[in-house]
Amino acid sequence: MKFNLQFFIFIVITLTSGLSMAAVNPDFATVDRLTYRCYEEKKWDSVILVGEQALQQNIDYYYLRTRIGISYFNKSKYFPASIHLKKAREFNSEDPIIADYLYYACIFSNKSEEAYSIKPYMTAESRKSIDKIFQEIHVETGYTLSSDAKPANLSTLMEKDSIYGEQDLYGNSFYSNLSLKMRVSNRIDLSFAYNYLNFTKTKYIQYGRGEQKFTGLQDTLIESVTPNDSGQWYNYGYQWAVYDTSFRYHVSQHELHIGASYAPGSGLRIMPAFHFMHVAYTTTSSSYRTDTIEAPLFHSDYTNITYYWSYPQLNYSFSQKDTSFNNYVAALAITKDFGLFNIGLSGSWSNLNGKKQKQIGAALTYYPLRNLNLYGTTAVTGFMQGKNKRLLYSQVIGAKITSWMWGEANFYYGDYTNTNIFNGSVVYNNSDIINYRGGATLIFLVGKHIRLSLIYQYFNKKSEQIYYIKQKDPDTNQIKEVQQTKTNPYNTNTLIGGITWKF
Repeated sequence: MKFNLQFFIFIVITLTSGLSMAAVNPDFATVDRLTYRCYEEKKWDSVILVGEQALQQNIDYYYLRTRIGISYFNKSKYFPASIHLKKAREFNSEDPIIADYLYYACIFSNKSEEAYSIKPYMTAESRKSIDKIFQEIHVETGYTLSSDAKPANLSTLMEKDSIYGEQDLYGNSFYSNLSLKMRVSNRIDLSFAYNYLNFTKTKYIQYGRGEQKFTGLQDTLIESVTPNDSGQWYNYGYQWAVYDTSFRYHVSQHELHIGASYAPGSGLRIMPAFHFMHVAYTTTSSSYRTDTIEAPLFHSDYTNITYYWSYPQLNYSFSQKDTSFNNYVAALAITKDFGLFNIGLSGSWSNLNGKKQKQIGAALTYYPLRNLNLYGTTAVTGFMQGKNKRLLYSQVIGAKITSWMWGEANFYYGDYTNTNIFNGSVVYNNSDIINYRGGATLIFLVGKHIRLSLIYQYFNKKSEQIYYIKQKDPDTNQIKEVQQTKTNPYNTNTLIGGITWKF
């Protein structure tokens, strides 16, 4: 075999020193021989090194892209693998083996819609294995423990010098979900989800009023009426009395979420969604009136008659009524892949709790390891509800921990009350203020079809306290009852377990 000095120098330089290929300027034949040999010997790093340097020298052809793409694939670098395999298909779109590799490179890069657009070009065996309408079904359920189940400030619910106070507190809650994902065409996915939530709530009420309290009888003579007439006076004292009462009830919420994902190509994804919620619970209303109370004042022994007097007294009454209403969210998200990055824009319109909301946001997702073994998403969202405008932030970081377990941590900062996340699939329509939330998720792979998930969520919230005080009007000098509000912090801890079956 004739010794090729240029070929030998090229191997030494590229495989040991890693210097630029420009130092030797290899020709097409040299690149082809070297990449083929390294590919056959499964030296994936060498194929990638030589191939990438050849591309910098404008040496580009079908087999080179194929070898580079498959080498990246075997090193679990699915993002660059998909880039080179797409380029290979531009040279030759008839090779079903390359289509198979590209399909799984897209799947492992979280580009399922783009992957399924390649399905018609794959091998018959591969098409048969993935040609399924139903993709996966998911079930999860969880329970939330609230530190606000009992108020810590019940003794001062009215506040100082107040006449009335109330709090409507969220206690523990239950959550369940059933979702289905299906594929209706090579470029369109549909998802359906049903959620049920049940919140335990208690309305605590405290009120005060002045009361006349009987303190005892006093014997006396009343000669001005009848000589030597005796009797008993009923003595009274005035006191300020405070009463506490509470009403426990449940808020039930049924939800239906429908979403679609359309991938027209070039890494673009369009995702409209609609979320419907039916909320039902019992409302408790309070009212007061001033009644005239008659009480015994004096009993005459001579006439055997008890004389009465009257005084005003404030009395509260409470009524309950079942109520229900519907809320909905319409959302749209558009994302675009740019190599190791994905840029997304989102917007939504909703009518939660009798108010109208608008959201618009942007998100950047990045994959520094060129696969799903490490990823992050940074997002910012603008929220508008009338004059109430907020800026919300979120950060998600995920990583592959072992071959069978992934982990993810998330943090959401800002008041997410009456907002939605995940393109409208999660809605925060409770009445309390959300300061921030954080959480973590573990995903376990169990065999080919089963995926288990364990989710923890922490919320820092504030509940509203309402109380009334008597205040003098400086203009009229009249005493008026003025409503005051304050917030009380509390937190919730949620644990959710889920199972997914992939068809």
